[in-house]
Amino acid sequence: QSYLMQFGYMERARDGAFALRTEESVRESLKELQAFAGLNATGKLDEATKRLLKTPRCGLPDKDIRQTSGRRKRFTIHGPKWPYTNLTWSLRSKQLTDLNQYEVRYVISKALAVWSKHSQLTFTEVDSDKADILIFFYRRDHGDNFPFDGRGTVLAHAFFPTGVRSSTEVHFDSDENWTAMGNSEEGTNLFNVAAHEVGHALGLSHSNVESALMYPWYKEMKNGFEYELPDDDKQAIQYLYGARDTRQSWGVIPEYRPAHTTTTTTTTTTTTTTRPTHRVHHTVQSKRPYDPRYPHGRNPYNPYQPEKPYYPNKPMHPDKKPHYPKQGGYGPERKTPYHRHNSPDRTPSRNHPDRIYPTVGYPPINPDKYPKQTPKKDYPTRTSPPKEYPTKKPPPDTCDTSYDAVAVIRREVFIFKDAYFWRVGETGLMPGYPAEIRRLWHGLPHNLTHVDAVYERPKDGHIVFFIGDHYYVFIGNNVARGYPKPLTELGLSRKVKKIDGAMVWGHNGHTYFYSGNKYWKFDEELQKVELDYPRDMSMWKGVGTDIDAVFQWKDGKTYFFKGNGFWKFNDLHMRVEHVEQKLSAPFWMGCSKNYEENDLGEKLPYRDMSIPPASDANRSLGQLAVVLLLLLSLRFTL
Repeated sequence: QSYLMQFGYMERARDGAFALRTEESVRESLKELQAFAGLNATGKLDEATKRLLKTPRCGLPDKDIRQTSGRRKRFTIHGPKWPYTNLTWSLRSKQLTDLNQYEVRYVISKALAVWSKHSQLTFTEVDSDKADILIFFYRRDHGDNFPFDGRGTVLAHAFFPTGVRSSTEVHFDSDENWTAMGNSEEGTNLFNVAAHEVGHALGLSHSNVESALMYPWYKEMKNGFEYELPDDDKQAIQYLYGARDTRQSWGVIPEYRPAHTTTTTTTTTTTTTTRPTHRVHHTVQSKRPYDPRYPHGRNPYNPYQPEKPYYPNKPMHPDKKPHYPKQGGYGPERKTPYHRHNSPDRTPSRNHPDRIYPTVGYPPINPDKYPKQTPKKDYPTRTSPPKEYPTKKPPPDTCDTSYDAVAVIRREVFIFKDAYFWRVGETGLMPGYPAEIRRLWHGLPHNLTHVDAVYERPKDGHIVFFIGDHYYVFIGNNVARGYPKPLTELGLSRKVKKIDGAMVWGHNGHTYFYSGNKYWKFDEELQKVELDYPRDMSMWKGVGTDIDAVFQWKDGKTYFFKGNGFWKFNDLHMRVEHVEQKLSAPFWMGCSKNYEENDLGEKLPYRDMSIPPASDANRSLGQLAVVLLLLLSLRFTL
């Protein structure tokens, strides 16, 4: 009966009321438990039910006694949800028994990613007691009316959100033998339990679907950190917070269409008129008057109104030299300046201004005021269409190039090379790329040739570009006011001339900069590098120095790029996972290449003594054999 009361199948008995329960009421409650677990609802304590009672499970009740018996969804929504989707979390227990706090934080971040992958939720780790989700490890009775039972049945429990901006908590039993990665025989997998408890902290109750993550009895999850959320849980989290929008809704580049060119030739001059075939939006560059000679590049114009030639509609001062926009002086067909037509004695009035028309062949009113002009020579205008790529350097080869920078921006992978970039979405490389960087980010230098590093700031989603000894901050597609700024603004030395790579490391949620043989840890709150940095790149075993790019992908692994290849880095063991580099193009761009032959054949830039090459091992065995033979020969000679 205590099990049935603890998990919501019977009302908790008051003092003295335990003995008054009838056998029939206990049997009905047991049937409800069996039906919820997917067993035969016999109401008897059979072997299957006994095994169920001993199975490790979540400490929260399966049923809310206040629920009605009406029809409900397969998944269960407890009630309130978070009023916002950008949640923070923090591990508050620092003294852990089986695991260190870095391993626990890494596993918790992977458990949170299970839910954010299929919803609009985002999670950011902070070091604060005021985080939205607080993680604790407790023993036995810890003051919340849900005591742990030591190593055994109840592994953890969590509390539901309150619907307002206040923290909720997730508690784990410290007496359990927790493992970060491993089989259930070695202990209890923290990732499995944490992913379930996070569901409660987001507002989900237990589900009676045995394959669901929110099924109250724990079971081993397949594929480890690559675990895919079942449909029942996916529907539940999307019911609360909405589905993740996989459509490309940010950074859409307008289709590039070359302009049509028409040529008009006269006996004296050749002119070229170019009109855009689509709407063009331009940034205001100056306050100068509109000039019809440059309708597309120097000043904005209204795309909704047709273009028309400019004629002045105000009377000109008769003593001032008149101006006609399309002529820089007196051409061969204009021997004289403008002349007032037919009415030299007519005085312009406010209501009837005198229109000025260009005339040819009329003598000037006062020839002394107008010196003679030498006609200019005519030069034919070039009529070739504009180039498709205005930069001098052609686009890089998608399947044969190194990378200048790689970053995850708005959950998409952006790869930069020279003045171009690619986008890699859920289904692979997006069509229409590479494209020019300046077509998406407005405010970069006009003579941009490359970028050194790019990353998305975790606190506000702004995008940071590093170019030489300066950096730019972008709010969406536009550069923020006051940028670019020198690297010294970030606390870096003047000796640092460029940044090789920048990333937000998922292992601890902090930002890191790399340059040459040094790296820095960056404080996003203070916007300065920490005082006890820089440190040597030897901490990142197998990476070497002078990297080309670095970022952390959705699989939780860090990737370092150099040349045409990359290394996959293990954040827990702080070393690369493979000695040989892998080719970048087949993996990231989907280029046709045999993955089994994806090794570049380039060794680590340092000698890894823990993984000696086969040739070194054979050489060592040969040297040992020679020494043994010498010792034997000396023994026989003596």
